[in-house]
Amino acid sequence: MVFYQIGHFIFFKLHIPVIRQLCWAIYRLIELFFIRLIFDCEIPAQCHIGKGLHLPHGPKGIVINPYAKIGKNVTIFHYVTLGQNKQPKTAPIIEQDVIIGAGAKLLGNITIARAAKIGANAVVLQNIPSGATAVGIPAQIKSNKIRT
Repeated sequence: MVFYQIGHFIFFKLHIPVIRQLCWAIYRLIELFFIRLIFDCEIPAQCHIGKGLHLPHGPKGIVINPYAKIGKNVTIFHYVTLGQNKQPKTAPIIEQDVIIGAGAKLLGNITIARAAKIGANAVVLQNIPSGATAVGIPAQIKSNKIRT
């Protein structure tokens, strides 16, 4: 996550053009040869990730679209994809305290509301309300318990 934070800083906060381009080129080389090849993941600097992201099994196989937004205290297991569907430049919005099971695919311009749970290998193509548990292909809501 430190590497993501460095890239996020370079992409959004570094405004000196020559230094930004040089730092971005170095970042992309390291990302390609170290992060993608060794950890087999894509966590681009352009996405927005809140504090407290928990990756219980490391970043193995995680793919996050550059337009994705992830809230605070989200747990993402291995081989999860947060990607776009048919609409370009759209990606899931994951609110705080969400748990996403291993192998889940969340696709398109959808919102996973606060404290929702996504089951392993679920394919989510629609919004999931707060406190809900979604499982299956395509994902269906199996319970909807609102946490207070």
